[in-house]
Amino acid sequence: MDNVITSFLGWVAPIASTVIVTALTAQIKARQDAAERKRDEAQAETDAKRKAEAEWRERIEGKMDEQECRVMSIIEAQCSQMRSDILHKVHRYMDDLGCASIEEKDALKAEHKEYAKICAMYGIENELIDELVEQVMHLPNRKSIDMQATE
Repeated sequence: MDNVITSFLGWVAPIASTVIVTALTAQIKARQDAAERKRDEAQAETDAKRKAEAEWRERIEGKMDEQECRVMSIIEAQCSQMRSDILHKVHRYMDDLGCASIEEKDALKAEHKEYAKICAMYGIENELIDELVEQVMHLPNRKSIDMQATE
């Protein structure tokens, strides 16, 4: 009987170990496949998030470009208005009156300072305005409007 059992075990043991190894290998492979699917799903989710974020950034950048264009249009319009106002005042003081009060010179200087800041930020040429304002600063002073009204 020992011989039969030994013979049986000698015959069954290799088959059983092959079955066990095959089953364990299949289980390990299934776990690896599941882990790989999870990694692939996580990568796909990450890729989808990145794509959505890139699309969002693209839309935002487009809107920012639109806003920048609008802001530049407003700045250009404001700059044009300030230039026109400064030129009007310069010609009034230089051509019409030949003088300007200290208050008018201060107001013109302050407006010119703001205009010059905008020009510097956006690369707008303003040398002519600089020269004209400087000429107004050298005009004779006249009495302030308040003092003239009381006389």
